[in-house]
Amino acid sequence: MDTGTYRRLSMLVLAFGVSWLAGLMGSGPVPAFAQSHPAHSGNTAHTIKAADIVRDPSDLPPPIGDRAPAVVKVTLTSKELVGALDPASGTTYRYWTFNGKVPAPFIRVRQGDTIEVTLVNSKDSTMVHSLDFHAAIGTGGGAALTQVPPGQSKTFTFVATTPGLFVYHCGSPMIAQHIANGMYGLILVEPPGGLPHVDHEYYLMQGEIYTTAPKGKSGLQQFSAVNLMAETPQYYVFNGAVDAITKEYPLQANEGETVRIYFGNAGPNATASEHMVGEIFTRFYQLGSLLSPPLAGIQTATVPPGGAAIFEVKASNAGQFTLMDHAISRMEKGNMAILQVKGQENTALMHAGPASPSNGEQEISGVTASDVDEVDHIKPSSAALSVPESAMNMPGMNDMPSMASAPPPFSLKSVGGLLGCLAEENDGKTMLKLWHSQKVYRMEAQPFLFSQNAGRFVHVTGHFGSVVEVEDPHVPSYVVDTVDAIMPNCSPKVTFADIRKALEPPVGPIGGEVGMGSMSFIPAMITINAGEQVVWKNTSTYYHNVVDDPERAINRVDVGFPSGASAFGSALLQPGGTFYHTFDKPGTYHYVCVVHETSGMRGTVIVRPGTLLASSKK
Repeated sequence: MDTGTYRRLSMLVLAFGVSWLAGLMGSGPVPAFAQSHPAHSGNTAHTIKAADIVRDPSDLPPPIGDRAPAVVKVTLTSKELVGALDPASGTTYRYWTFNGKVPAPFIRVRQGDTIEVTLVNSKDSTMVHSLDFHAAIGTGGGAALTQVPPGQSKTFTFVATTPGLFVYHCGSPMIAQHIANGMYGLILVEPPGGLPHVDHEYYLMQGEIYTTAPKGKSGLQQFSAVNLMAETPQYYVFNGAVDAITKEYPLQANEGETVRIYFGNAGPNATASEHMVGEIFTRFYQLGSLLSPPLAGIQTATVPPGGAAIFEVKASNAGQFTLMDHAISRMEKGNMAILQVKGQENTALMHAGPASPSNGEQEISGVTASDVDEVDHIKPSSAALSVPESAMNMPGMNDMPSMASAPPPFSLKSVGGLLGCLAEENDGKTMLKLWHSQKVYRMEAQPFLFSQNAGRFVHVTGHFGSVVEVEDPHVPSYVVDTVDAIMPNCSPKVTFADIRKALEPPVGPIGGEVGMGSMSFIPAMITINAGEQVVWKNTSTYYHNVVDDPERAINRVDVGFPSGASAFGSALLQPGGTFYHTFDKPGTYHYVCVVHETSGMRGTVIVRPGTLLASSKK
């Protein structure tokens, strides 16, 4: 194609793209095919079955090794389809893809290979599509040669001259829209002889999705050109969807293995700052370069939009490690991946509690004298050390070195309105199955002092909110509490029978259900009848609560309840957690999630008089 022909074609495609954008922004007519296509019709959105567009991160070709240059043939098919964007919220989106997945296929070649690429544009597509390979040297990276109308195909060829990891994407106007809708992938050009061996290789790409409604809205969401131009995405995703690499395809490794992540930032607008919590990148091939030596010991790696990088991690400790963009508010918009490392926890690398110097190691301060607390350890007063006689025979008491050092029995604060200390029942142990939880935890009526050295905090959902299991390395006992702290208040006594009763779901009809998205209650307003319950379920991956108590809310004006009614509230609800409340008093109740109140997570329950509703039905 000569330069003049390419320019005329480019202007034609650009004019089409501008017309399309103008239609979406309300400043011009929408093309006829967009008006008639069923995916754009609100009346038929619910009849469209959402496809799984997420690419399995392990779906990539094996290493090439040491072979001679060859001709490598690649066929990519553009497919526009409705896919599951946020399964937990029932959110779908009309993606534009290559081969029906996001990202597009991982292409693996070696330096010196000749790459023959064929683009097939499905006949049911609504757009012209093309290919721009960052690894190709030539006008438009191939986009000038592959502007393909629906139902047609085109082929072009380029030589892989430079080793490295490169992005490819659709190059048809508006290019940013095609990229945001899912048309992007990676091509790895290996150097002769290949890369060093690792145990696992994974393929991840970060993308931005721009919708007219905020994150958490259920149903088929529409693309927003206004938000795209303002560079304010409603979603940041790995491999195309929320929870793609946390629930659907978490990365897997065993302790001691090496993991290599081929990472691309599709953008189209935001720079990514990738960080793995609790790990350090042992090798980082900056900007995808394989001609420069990798960096070592990197905490956070910057990848620009349209750029790529290779991360390597030595899985030195077992556990679950979160990979996310350290522009950390993007986690609230879906940006999170998980690396699950199986094996034995290496407590030599990290453990709860103070250090245990060995081999005569010197103990020194790591901060200046002005930052050293004058009191390293606050010793309990003699009053705090008093132990009620009823606790003398609790399990574990006889194992303590002396009664003078024994802390008081722990208490349970606000378990369904109960306040007090656990009383001994039989041997002080019981198995208590919590409602709406698949986990069973042992509770021991054993003396316990909540200390700042407490170890893991495991959130489990009970009827009244998050139940926190606190494991203290210094005291071999488990404490269950529904609030934030353990209060040494031992009167009146609370028995296990009291706790079981408190954790039972209330009796009464359910008037409605409210989901809890990342930053919103869904629906934000619900109407029920007096005497009915509302059930809140945390459908997000974050912790939330439900509070209408002015004393607990950040801003008192955000909450409220009718005169004569009482304030209600839950503790933190883990993902999947459930909270019930029965509304007896008619009126309007305004409540919030205190954790995300300043981000606008507010809701309303309107309670109608039951008698009035009954008479109105006659």
